[in-house]
Amino acid sequence: MAERMQTGIPGLDRLLGGGFLHHNSVLLKGSPGAGKTTLGIQMLVNGATQFGEPGVMISFEQFPQQLQRDTAAFGWDLQALMEEKKIAVLFADPADLAVSTTRTENPFVSKIVEIADEIGARRLLVDSLSHLEGIELPPRMTPRQALMRFLGTIKCEGLTPILTAELREGGAPFEDYLVDSVVFLHHIHGADGRPDRREIEIVKTRGQRTIGGRHPLRIGDGGVEVFPHILPEGEPPEPDPEPLGSGIAGLDRLLGGGYTIGSAVLVAGMAGAYKTTLAAHFLAEGLARGEAGLMISFQEPAGHLTQFLAQRGIDVRPAVESGDLTIWRREPRDTCVEELVWRAGQLIQERGIRRVVLDSTNDLESCQITRGQSAMALRLFLSEMIHRGVTTLLTQRIQRVSGNNPIADIEHVSLVDTIVFLGLAEIESQLEKVISVLKHRGAKPDTELRGIACGERGLEVLHRFVGLC
Repeated sequence: MAERMQTGIPGLDRLLGGGFLHHNSVLLKGSPGAGKTTLGIQMLVNGATQFGEPGVMISFEQFPQQLQRDTAAFGWDLQALMEEKKIAVLFADPADLAVSTTRTENPFVSKIVEIADEIGARRLLVDSLSHLEGIELPPRMTPRQALMRFLGTIKCEGLTPILTAELREGGAPFEDYLVDSVVFLHHIHGADGRPDRREIEIVKTRGQRTIGGRHPLRIGDGGVEVFPHILPEGEPPEPDPEPLGSGIAGLDRLLGGGYTIGSAVLVAGMAGAYKTTLAAHFLAEGLARGEAGLMISFQEPAGHLTQFLAQRGIDVRPAVESGDLTIWRREPRDTCVEELVWRAGQLIQERGIRRVVLDSTNDLESCQITRGQSAMALRLFLSEMIHRGVTTLLTQRIQRVSGNNPIADIEHVSLVDTIVFLGLAEIESQLEKVISVLKHRGAKPDTELRGIACGERGLEVLHRFVGLC
């Protein structure tokens, strides 16, 4: 594989197959607020601090104090990097490049090369090309020729040019054709009360294969993060034939021994039917066997949840304190599914997590996804979990059971291996809470309706109801 210029942003480098090709010019285009300048500076800083590749930045817009302030917000000490000769910053007027674009004829270009040689620079950031529009060029020189000569000179000096530019409507401008790589950054305003969303799209890369499409991008305290919207590659691990305990003896009997390791389990029921409690039993059983767990909740804060579970005989607070159990509380409207999948995958690898609970799929559908894409979001999440050999339990809230077959009111049936139903049934003029296994791929479960109760030690599956249709 050709030598790559890594961006230092794991999600973006994954989309690029390891990074951009060295000496290939890169154009970052975006609307105002899309993050193009932040991304460009981050690539420069990461090159200097992570990969031993110093860089030079040319700014036509920001003043030194403003640049220092803005970069400090992301934890980047630009002044220290400049003093260590890892980064050099030149503040210029766009007209400085207008006289000529070759090193021999333009003092400013000569200065760029001189400074690059002094610090051993490998990367050059120009922010931004849009400021060069309308400058007066030498006679008989077009903007296209000027950019070609400038890029050629920079590449001949061993530098990789990184350029930013505004994204405009209409046909592709000439710079899109001249550079080797084009990356679009989109800033999408939320509709239907949803928050704004940023996305990144690799439009063009000469000499390398990349993953196309739009992928979520977030600008946080540490700068830009990219969360690829891609399904895992390769085959998932072979399932272990040994059943996995649910933490409820009566439910294990209904399942013929337990869940299938590495499978997806859906626990569906109406509000107050013990869905979260059943999920907690699953995690507690894993903790008792030395298996780390992750619970993703969209409703209650971790402290409230653990206290509630302790009242039901499932005290996971010591496991939370030790780090064996991680509980994430996420606000649906602020949650990006791809980010959730990415961070969960990192935590699973870091802590060796074997069991994951997502409570609930209804809240997942309220995350930052387009309406109608909830099944794709769930498939993305489950594919990552299954590929990592993790057994995943999902809860789903159903509003009502419209007939004798509850499965007709449950969504995403085809995406899961096991479905456990929790509901209400009228037994001898009384409403009873009931449990039933509606689906269990690879095994023959006991599908009869059973009573279920919650006592001091959590959930217990009761007797079978006789004579029910």
